[in-house]
Amino acid sequence: MTYACPHCRQPGIAAMAKRLSSRGSPAACGRCGKLSHVLASTSNGIWTAGLLIIVLSGIGTAAWNMPPLLLVGVGLAVANNFRAWRRAKLWPISKESADAAKKAGWLVAGLLALFGLGS
Repeated sequence: MTYACPHCRQPGIAAMAKRLSSRGSPAACGRCGKLSHVLASTSNGIWTAGLLIIVLSGIGTAAWNMPPLLLVGVGLAVANNFRAWRRAKLWPISKESADAAKKAGWLVAGLLALFGLGS
């Protein structure tokens, strides 16, 4: 499955590229070559919703002693994940912005590692 590029409006973004896209690592359109990404808030929200569904079904499974409820929860989480990623919007980003975001990400990771070593 491919998704429409926000630049050329043609189906040129692969499904996995869309799922893995971020400001620092955007997806490239197979048609026009321009870059786009899913917002971090959207991406994090999708994964958080899935985790919440699984945790709540696990709590329900333990509270009511109904093991199949956990399987239902996992199924709902997977279905929600596919639906949410299909609906997630791609945002255009320039190569310069993507490069700056990648550098900022490395800077933050370096600072976290430095503070982690100091603790």
